[in-house]
Amino acid sequence: MNLSTIPVVRLVIQQLLNYGVHHVVISPGSRNAPITVGLTTHKAFKTYSIVDERSAGFFGLGLSQQLGKPVALLCTSGSALLNIYPAVSEAYYSRYPLLVLSADRPTYQIDIGNGQTIRQSGVFLKHLISECSLLQDITHNQTAIIESNTQQMLDEKLTLQEVESQQKTIEKNNTKFLQKVLSEMLFHQGPVHVNIPLEEPLYDFNDHNDLVVEQVKQPNNPKPKNLESVQSKWNESKRILVLVGTLSPDVLDTKTISVLAQDPRVVVLHEVTSNLYNDNFIAHIDRVILPIEKHKNSQEIFQSFAPDLLITIGGMVVSKKIKSLLRSYKGVSHYHIGTDRPLDTYYLGVQHLQVDPNTFFSNLASSSDPKANYQDKWIQLSRQREIAHKNFLANAPFSDLLIFDKIMRAIPKNYLLQWANSSPIRYAQLFSVPTDSQSFCNRGTSGIEGSISTAVGAAVGSNRPTLVITGDLSFFYDANALWNQYIPATFRLIVVNNGGGGIFRILPNAKETPGFETYFETKHKRTAKHMAKQYGLSYQSVRTSIGLRLALGRFFSKSNRGKILEISTPSNINDLVLQSYFKFLSEH
Repeated sequence: MNLSTIPVVRLVIQQLLNYGVHHVVISPGSRNAPITVGLTTHKAFKTYSIVDERSAGFFGLGLSQQLGKPVALLCTSGSALLNIYPAVSEAYYSRYPLLVLSADRPTYQIDIGNGQTIRQSGVFLKHLISECSLLQDITHNQTAIIESNTQQMLDEKLTLQEVESQQKTIEKNNTKFLQKVLSEMLFHQGPVHVNIPLEEPLYDFNDHNDLVVEQVKQPNNPKPKNLESVQSKWNESKRILVLVGTLSPDVLDTKTISVLAQDPRVVVLHEVTSNLYNDNFIAHIDRVILPIEKHKNSQEIFQSFAPDLLITIGGMVVSKKIKSLLRSYKGVSHYHIGTDRPLDTYYLGVQHLQVDPNTFFSNLASSSDPKANYQDKWIQLSRQREIAHKNFLANAPFSDLLIFDKIMRAIPKNYLLQWANSSPIRYAQLFSVPTDSQSFCNRGTSGIEGSISTAVGAAVGSNRPTLVITGDLSFFYDANALWNQYIPATFRLIVVNNGGGGIFRILPNAKETPGFETYFETKHKRTAKHMAKQYGLSYQSVRTSIGLRLALGRFFSKSNRGKILEISTPSNINDLVLQSYFKFLSEH
């Protein structure tokens, strides 16, 4: 391997090894070259080259999502760093351990007119678990340091021995800074930032590998408090609602699932990103509760479904309707179970139990009350909606709603599903996905900017064939996601192209807004055809129901390169079909 002669570079690489950070996404640059060379020539690291820093950030997030391990992002100085911010904010709210390594100019070169120089320290401050700016070495190019009229780190009158002593103090402090940041990243599972000032020359290396790995053991989570009182509340409650948001596959074991499914007092509402499957769980929240709004006595009906205990597990929840409904229930006790941050989404005053959900539920007793029917009440309504759902789709016109039905039926076994924001993840909530699939979506900030890049990173980090379903705006907005050499042949991308931001047509009164088509829906006539050709992906395009049925079979067949299927739907009726769908469900 080639290691830089700059001490701080060697220190950074050493601590990455110690803390088990072995996957690094690198965006090109000169200031970060010393770190880039060290990482790419060391056999312990798996490195990826992504030019666009915004795409690189989400690619790294997708890797971390599937590997279940921390991923580092390395960039050069200047505005390059700012482009990583969207991925940092997503990682913060979705709890992915991302380590941002930014090469920087020396502090005395900032704000004096040098190119690619900004105030890098603290740029992500409000969306980080931890951060640090390392101290600059004073033994690397002392002449350049002394030349500055503002630097205060090196006195030219110091003896060699004094300089070496001061350098040892710098390295000792940098070690502490790095260890603190890396430890907090792993413990809290979130993004951190390490800013690294580097003086030129940047391209001096040697092949002396004197790095010794000292694997760091992470502390365990503290034992939860007040566990007995919550369990007592559970035993006393007659109507328990368990709401499961974003959750990695297999977090809940079969015993826990059985406990929840067999208790007649317990209703489990979960979303497509919860990766849960059980016949007694309610998987389609919106299609169950949204049609109730169309009833004259909707408030009375909603109140009849109110719980007296709310348990939440997992991350962000997509359904706006369940959020609105739970906020209308007052006096409900809300407990969040898990090591992730509790969120008072429902205005009930959430209480947090930092305990593994399986540990929590394993100590709970199931009800033997023969009159308990809370679960049956929800299941009966869910099955009623299922019948109406199928009947409506049997006669539905070609539209966004119908194509999601056809796509869901065609997905082969064992697929990794990546849902883009905004419309795709909401349509996904209305349908059943294959029980052997896994579903993910960037719901931390719910942005459209990195859906495809995340999916590509996830495809690289997973051993499953991957399908990403996106709208046209999300696709074109993240076009650089396909600008890399890592897209596997099993990668599949469906673009639902309705000529603009279709979700805005669904929002109440949005279509009557002045300038709607130009500034909100942003109508266009672009297609993905030329982009597919540019990046070497197979391409198909369909505009009819029959064409889609025929295309899906070819789309999922084996190939030696990734594929794009573009489905053009009529923007003028998509919102009307969806409204008719919910009206139909409310009447049947």
